[in-house]
Amino acid sequence: MTLHHLSMTTARMAESRRFYDAVLCPLGYTPAMATDRLSMWHGPAPEILLWPVEGEDCARHTFGRPGWHHAAFLADDRDTVQTVHSNVTEGGWTVVHEPREYPEYAEGYFAVFVEDPDGLRIEVAHIPGEIRDPE
Repeated sequence: MTLHHLSMTTARMAESRRFYDAVLCPLGYTPAMATDRLSMWHGPAPEILLWPVEGEDCARHTFGRPGWHHAAFLADDRDTVQTVHSNVTEGGWTVVHEPREYPEYAEGYFAVFVEDPDGLRIEVAHIPGEIRDPE
C-alpha cells in the first residue's frame, strides 16, 4: 500500500508554490500544474497537491497543536538534504533544525526540518539503507 497524494491548503499560493518547488524538485518531483486554484507536483509517491484556503481563517499552522505534525521525504543522499536546506535559506523561508545527524533515529540518519509559508513542517532525510520507491 502506498500513500497516493498529500493535499495541503495555503493562504499564500504563489509563495508556497516557490517553496515547494525549492523543496520538492531536488527530491525528484516536477511541477505538474500551477493555477490560482491548484498546484501539483508529480514524482515519487505521494503526489503533492496545494489548494487555496477556504473561508476567512488564514492563520499560520502552529506546530504541536492537533492536526499536522510533519511530513518526511526520503532523500537519496546527504547532498540532497543540503540542497534543500540551501534552497530554503536562500528563499528566506524558515529552517527549524539545521541539517544534522539524528543517531537516535537510525545510524547515519541525516535530516533538515523546514516550514512552508503557512507553518507546515517538512523534514527531508537521508537514511542509509532506506530505498526510495522509483516512479
